[in-house]
Amino acid sequence: MRDAAVVQKKLGEQVLAKGGDLPLALLLELLVPVRRLRDLARDYGLSPKGGFRLDKAPAHVLAPLLAEQREPERVDAVVRLLVPAAPEPPPAADPAVDAAASEAAQLLPLREAELSRLRDELERAREGAARGLARETEQARRLQQQEQELLVLRAERNRSAQAPVRADAQPRSDKDLSRRVHDLELERDGFVDADQALRRQLAHNQTRLRELEAEVQELEALLPKGKRRRKAQPPPPPPDDRRFLLPRFTQAFYKSLEGKERRGVERAIQAILLFCTEGHGYPGLEVKQLGGQDTWSLRASLGLRVYFRPGSDGDIELLELGDREDQHTTLRRLKER
Repeated sequence: MRDAAVVQKKLGEQVLAKGGDLPLALLLELLVPVRRLRDLARDYGLSPKGGFRLDKAPAHVLAPLLAEQREPERVDAVVRLLVPAAPEPPPAADPAVDAAASEAAQLLPLREAELSRLRDELERAREGAARGLARETEQARRLQQQEQELLVLRAERNRSAQAPVRADAQPRSDKDLSRRVHDLELERDGFVDADQALRRQLAHNQTRLRELEAEVQELEALLPKGKRRRKAQPPPPPPDDRRFLLPRFTQAFYKSLEGKERRGVERAIQAILLFCTEGHGYPGLEVKQLGGQDTWSLRASLGLRVYFRPGSDGDIELLELGDREDQHTTLRRLKER
């Protein structure tokens, strides 16, 4: 594009030199882009003088060639090169589109506020579901402990009823045991009711959680892409380093089962399997090391303990199933082995 100051200077000199006359060729040369001159010359099949190719010819060569045209249509086309093209009018606005855009702009803050509220409610529902699950787990554990204590008390009551005792002590002992059994049964029923209520609440929370997640997804789909919040990447799950401990039952362990009630033996086997799968931290097993020696015990029931030793390969060796009251005698016997 030519410098405006140079063009203005040349036009001023020509006006002063020619008494106000400006040749058409000079105007074409100074005011019209050379690309438009080449296009018009190509349309009319003109050949520039001086050995120039049409696509390389300068403006001072093409301008006189176009100014020499005398046909009315060509003269009009040449003169139109000097007239600036009028800008195209902007497309007429569509009232329906404008109304829809205005309505969407008004609804966008409301949608964002509703989405934020639902996100908060979703988080609260997730936290409530997690707390309900934890309470349900704790209630189940306590219920299991109460059932074990109830079984032990029933067994003690049966033994006391069969054992010969003094006539004055027998009714009182049976009465105390019956009262204790009755209290434990009431407490167990309370735990069962609480467990059922927690299960119903957990099911309600999970249903509400799914509804909120679906509603949040629908609202996020309505938001523009630039307004959507990026979902935080969940943390990677912790590695599960637990392994199954293989129990090795000794002959002494099988011998210790003689004379034990079937229910107590079942509890012991269940406790052993829980320890082998869940490890030392499972609630209710009360795994501990005894007497500073390499002998451990776990709780099978209120009155029974399982004694074992960890092996060098990570497995366990089951030594004996004994009563809790005879723990000191059992430890001395196991130490001598």
